[in-house]
Amino acid sequence: MKRTIITLLLTCYLPTFYLLANDTETRRNMGSRLADSFDLGVTLGTTGIGLEVSASPSDLFRVRAGVDYMPRFNVPLYFNLDSYRDGALAETDFSELQDMMKKISGFDVDQEIKMDCHAKMVNFKMMLDIFPLRNNKHWYATVGFFWGTSHIGTARNAMEEMHSLLAIGMYNNMHDYVLETDFIENPIYEDIYLDPDVADRLKEKMERNGRIGMHVGNYADGRPYMMEPGSDGMVKADLIVNNFRPYLGLGYVTSLDKEKHINIGVDGGVMFWGGTPKVVTHENVNLTEDVSDIAGKVGSYVRTVRDMKVYPVLNFRIAYRFGK
Repeated sequence: MKRTIITLLLTCYLPTFYLLANDTETRRNMGSRLADSFDLGVTLGTTGIGLEVSASPSDLFRVRAGVDYMPRFNVPLYFNLDSYRDGALAETDFSELQDMMKKISGFDVDQEIKMDCHAKMVNFKMMLDIFPLRNNKHWYATVGFFWGTSHIGTARNAMEEMHSLLAIGMYNNMHDYVLETDFIENPIYEDIYLDPDVADRLKEKMERNGRIGMHVGNYADGRPYMMEPGSDGMVKADLIVNNFRPYLGLGYVTSLDKEKHINIGVDGGVMFWGGTPKVVTHENVNLTEDVSDIAGKVGSYVRTVRDMKVYPVLNFRIAYRFGK
């Protein structure tokens, strides 16, 4: 696709460059035309809010360049907390886990964790509009590209969930300490040791309850993917695509005044991601490839991302031409 875009751009530009290099009159006329056709426009659509400039070196094509920014808006998602052990859900009474986390951390923990999702797409764009109809200069075909951030969306736990995530981290750390070390043989303070009967009951309880995490979905082998807080006490996921994103589309432009200073238009087409977008968690698990059986609204979003090989583009444009 990159090669196709470059080939099309060269095909359109090379004849113009040749004329400019070999004909003084052509250069003079071209410069005058560019000055008269220069405009500044504002766009609004599926790529966000944009600002762009354009100029038409000839009746056959127009060059546009600009920047699009997707305003931030939050979409809440909710995950249930569960316990797991031995590669499967433990199906423990969550009230017992809540009581243990309260005793360990001092925090009250809900069984539901909220995450806020928002877009953060910023794109530079370069477009070449080709007007193929001799007697109709309203319709055009567009070839070009967007270049921007690869992380176009993010999900982070809501700040009000931090106490719950810290409690989960403390519980899981204690779970591993109790089950994976000889903690009975070590003093809990100076030369004070835990009573062996108490230690055995604690170990049995921890082993029965398992670890705690957010059940997102299942791996291919049937094991549950349980997302746990990272070292910073947070849970995260990012939507990742290629930086370079080719574009193909069609458009229509017309003027609102006789002098053709105020122009409006509509562009529609597709932006090519360069493959299937990735939804990668802070634990480096790709939800679009590594995990299945994702339930609820989260599963719907992940399936939509997985199936969206291209991004639909529909933008409205209004511009002012500065020439005569």
